[in-house]
Amino acid sequence: MKILVATDGSQASDKAVDVALARARLTGDQVIIANVSEIFCPVGVTELDPTVFEEASRKESAAIIAAAMARAKSAGIEAQAVQEPGSPADTLVSIAKREGVEEIFIASHGRHGLARFAMGSVSTRVVEWAPCTVTVVK
Repeated sequence: MKILVATDGSQASDKAVDVALARARLTGDQVIIANVSEIFCPVGVTELDPTVFEEASRKESAAIIAAAMARAKSAGIEAQAVQEPGSPADTLVSIAKREGVEEIFIASHGRHGLARFAMGSVSTRVVEWAPCTVTVVK
């Protein structure tokens, strides 16, 4: 079986990664660890090149993926990393479809503040749109 685990680098998503890795250790599931970086430029900031924000987002995403892959390695699990820009819920569902994923693991909430509420809405949309089982980790 192939499983997908979404991570945004938050403590909640670290827990989702750990749950997915523990499952894979027991079942031998193939694991895909994904981070979706939302590309945005703050409203009203016209004097800055938008590529600055894109590069910062890519670097942050790479660091998040590297940390999750290190967790997998220390758990003795070989995982595939997927790092893509886009809308998180849409992109996670697209990855699941493209990769033939049978289950998605996602945190109920992500980062603190406004991003915390955004991750909750991401998990809700993934549950609604996913072509497979979704396990929401609290």
